[in-house]
Amino acid sequence: MKDVINESKNLNNRIKQSCEYRDYMEKRSELLKYPDLHRQLGEFKRRNNELQNRQGINPYDEVIGLVKEYDELIHNSVVSDFMKAELRICKMLQKLYESIAEGLEFDYLDE
Repeated sequence: MKDVINESKNLNNRIKQSCEYRDYMEKRSELLKYPDLHRQLGEFKRRNNELQNRQGINPYDEVIGLVKEYDELIHNSVVSDFMKAELRICKMLQKLYESIAEGLEFDYLDE
């Protein structure tokens, strides 16, 4: 187990050295210079997440309305650049998780 933990720490360091992570941190730092934009983006993400996780409905129209409401924010270059960098790091981590789990047999209860 100790070897696996050590390898995960090495992997963590490699991720921090990746272009995707460094770009994300740069764009995040830039966004944080604008507290109002950061707050608005957090509100947009929270509301979008709530819509996406509603049970038993198709939130398409509501999400479209939310995007229209936040159109100016989403198209702000600082926000847009951050969101693109965030998406790249999320995709990289998703591929990483898939690679780690590939071939593992693991049963768990879905709650």
